[in-house]
Amino acid sequence: MKVFIVVAFFIVASPNWMDMSNGSLIRIPLKKQVNNEQTRLRNRARSALHGKFRNTGEVPLTNENDMSYYGEIGIGTPPQKFNVVFDTGSPDLWVPSSKCENVDKNDCLNHKQYNASKSSTYQEIGTPYHIGYGTGNLDGFLSEDNVEVGGVVVRNQIFAEATKEFEFYGLSDGILGLSFPALSSQNIPTVFENMIKQGLLDKPVFSFYLSQAANGDKGELLLGGSDPKYYKGKFAYVPVSSKRDWQVTTDGISVGDHELCQDGCEAIIDTGTSLIYGPAEDIENINKGIGAKLYTSGVEESYYIECNTNFKDLPNVVFSFGGQQFAIPSKMYIVRDDDKCLTSFRTRSALNLGNRLLVGDTFLRTVYTEFDFGKGRIGFAKLADVNL
Repeated sequence: MKVFIVVAFFIVASPNWMDMSNGSLIRIPLKKQVNNEQTRLRNRARSALHGKFRNTGEVPLTNENDMSYYGEIGIGTPPQKFNVVFDTGSPDLWVPSSKCENVDKNDCLNHKQYNASKSSTYQEIGTPYHIGYGTGNLDGFLSEDNVEVGGVVVRNQIFAEATKEFEFYGLSDGILGLSFPALSSQNIPTVFENMIKQGLLDKPVFSFYLSQAANGDKGELLLGGSDPKYYKGKFAYVPVSSKRDWQVTTDGISVGDHELCQDGCEAIIDTGTSLIYGPAEDIENINKGIGAKLYTSGVEESYYIECNTNFKDLPNVVFSFGGQQFAIPSKMYIVRDDDKCLTSFRTRSALNLGNRLLVGDTFLRTVYTEFDFGKGRIGFAKLADVNL
């Protein structure tokens, strides 16, 4: 049995610590905690979603063993706290319910649970909710309540109370979707959409800094803008292909002398996915350029490098967006898994990606990313040379 020691950080928030004067960002301290469960869920297949194809709120994020980033929100009055993954690849907000059913492998029992009876602002809806992932299904029902994000209260937010979950490991309790509302199968307004409608943001923009630190400290999601301390130069903006996924077109990908996607490739930019997935031919060519060998295990094809390799000698994998090049060094794309050193470039049939790439945190940790909901575009900028 595999055992992974995960060093993670919970968020501790107190109104006395939040300085909102002069339009300053809300900053929430982090507290360290150790967990020993492997957090594989972030590599999930979102077949149900992708198969068809003036204040600034700031929420710190945490990296779970290079598997995901999460932050704290509150639901209800008084707020009940949950750690959620802020996911640009899905639209809805869901957390475990106190009505979670006591059945085998029902992992919502192992997480914080929303209790409607303890909230004075709860409104019953009761409509059944279902979402299918490549790794399993989630069932529950819809409710309405206030949601606190980074000290800002979003009123009358519809969300799902999960009563049956697939194996949801790790320190995060649920998901807060940040995709476009059109991706919602039940036409539920997203949290970010409601923040815009309720006038809670200066701009219809959010941005991510995903920490490269091994312990995951100091990542941040900013709602309503971007923070110049995290990046240098200008953003390279790329328009989204449709206001459904955060999907854009790459100018190309290069690995040493290997050139891919010279005519452009469609890429879904997904903060809820750890690795980079894509068509078999493209993934094979990237790994050939690295010098990796095929390793088949479970539902996905992986590639590996001998762990005694000098990783500093491996080439960068370079993505081009908006006329700028952004390099992923080997230390960011090699993942140790027991006695294997796997690359972060994988194929997985259950994702139903077609010819698209699914670009996750392997790339996003190397850039500062701005998601412009209003203008329908994504901006990528190079990280600032600061010790964050």
